[in-house]
Amino acid sequence: MSKIMTEDNEISERRVKRKARKASQNRLIKIVMIIICIGIWGGVVYYGYTTAKEYIDTSIQNVQQQNAMSLSEINEQILLLKNEISELRTSIDDTGSSLSDTGSLQKSIDRQLEALDERLEELEESLEILQEAP
Repeated sequence: MSKIMTEDNEISERRVKRKARKASQNRLIKIVMIIICIGIWGGVVYYGYTTAKEYIDTSIQNVQQQNAMSLSEINEQILLLKNEISELRTSIDDTGSSLSDTGSLQKSIDRQLEALDERLEELEESLEILQEAP
């Protein structure tokens, strides 16, 4: 009987040891699975981060290029407007001097007309005198 008991005890001990080994193996498998899941999750996060960073960097570069092109176009338009404004100022100055020249020319013409009127009156008087003379 003692032999049977020792065998039962040995069998029980073996079962306990197997259960303990299985439990430790299960814990080890769970830990490995958690580490693998964390690694996969980390990889997905890293890939998402790098992809998003590339997309944002590319978008920023595109916007900068478009801004540079727009800025150069705006600068060209500003230069054209400056040239047109200077031409308009020159034209206005020329027109102003032309108008003042026209005003002085008109005064000169008026003076000459007055002088011609006076001369005409003198000639009419002289003609009358000549017509009266025999």
